Amino acid sequence: MSHAILISNNEVVNNLYEVNLRAYVGVSVTIKKNLAGAIALMEQVPHVDAIICFKELNEKESAIEKLMGFLDEKSLRVPVIVLGEPAGKLPKTISLRNRYDIKGLLQSMAKILQITAKDMAEKSVPKYFPIPIKLFASIEQSICDIYYRTEAGDFEYEYFKIIETGKEVGNSLQKYLDEGVETLYIDANYRLSFINKTSGVILKELTRTDISAEERVELTSQGMSIVAEEIFESDEVTEEIAQISQACIESIQSVIQEAPSVKNLLKMLLENKGDFAYKHSVLATYLACGIIKNISWGSQEQQNKVSFALFFHDIYLVPLFKKYPDCANEEDFLFRSDVSEEEKTIVLEHAMLAGRLVKTFPRCPMGADMIITQHHGMTNGQGFAVNYKDDISPLSKIIIIAEDIATDILARLKAGDAKKIADNDSYLERLRERYKNHTYKKIIEAFREVAL
Repeated sequence: MSHAILISNNEVVNNLYEVNLRAYVGVSVTIKKNLAGAIALMEQVPHVDAIICFKELNEKESAIEKLMGFLDEKSLRVPVIVLGEPAGKLPKTISLRNRYDIKGLLQSMAKILQITAKDMAEKSVPKYFPIPIKLFASIEQSICDIYYRTEAGDFEYEYFKIIETGKEVGNSLQKYLDEGVETLYIDANYRLSFINKTSGVILKELTRTDISAEERVELTSQGMSIVAEEIFESDEVTEEIAQISQACIESIQSVIQEAPSVKNLLKMLLENKGDFAYKHSVLATYLACGIIKNISWGSQEQQNKVSFALFFHDIYLVPLFKKYPDCANEEDFLFRSDVSEEEKTIVLEHAMLAGRLVKTFPRCPMGADMIITQHHGMTNGQGFAVNYKDDISPLSKIIIIAEDIATDILARLKAGDAKKIADNDSYLERLRERYKNHTYKKIIEAFREVAL
């Protein structure tokens, strides 16, 4: 098995990175808390496939330069992946601008090892897959059986089931934590599902005071994917998913408040590898909140409610946009022959499904379910309105206008018309032609003052 060293004292992400690297690219990871520990290890075991570290190493006495100097002195040609550093800033390193870009890390590691996507898909793994015990602390109930391993002989082991599927995890682990056990095991067939579920622990990083807006964008993108996949499994919002969702919603609000313009926000969104659904949702949230600020009856409470609604409004479409990445809006799905009838039904009913879903959300904002249900202009949440009437809520109308503009902005960007994005007046004529009722006109006029 390939071997990498991860230099990090961040326990929130260490175990998550370790288990992802093992599961997807077959890399065993040794974690060292500082550069001195990593160098001491390489003095004894110089043959490693990569060294992974965070840019923070560079803030104390040029630590990364010291690492590169050590490698040169020992004539070790070991690739160094720096997380959180712009590409090209540090010579002879592979840099990932976002320290939470797990997908980018896996791609970089696969390139180093010359592993293809096909190789990863066909990779053989043992029957039992190791999971750091601390990673189990992030879940309340196990999605699969959990095993404890004991040595039965030379390189022979026995596995004993200690927690069954669906049972609580927390208290059951205390005995093993007290005994200093560092690793437990699950059936390898569940490894990717387990990793996806526990990826929610990375959202704890949102509490960091030094987190950048770009990193918030990456984390909330991962969070939306986690929420969408969990919802497809259970069709309800659990307390755990509610906490992840709320953290993401608050993070999105923080990002749009810090963004001085749509152009600035787009720059961050384009650097993120998130799908269309996420980019569109964040952009629509910026526009909707901007409209509310400039409308006579707008309030902070309504901004919060719209932010909540826009996080969930297309949640059932997230997996579809991942599966069909060239789709640019909901209607694209309906005219494709490779989209199944079942998937097209989800598209037609996604507003109704999402409105029904948020009713299970603990402490759901009052009226948010109706706003979501009506976000395509249909009172029952089924299909898409052709003629927009006055029989839906005012906040639903704001979302409709914000989504329309967001779709137009992303289309202009895709077509290479970036210079036209910041011209508010260029959107107004089309909006006035499409939304002719008086209440929509007030919303359209409020949009004129939104900073693009």
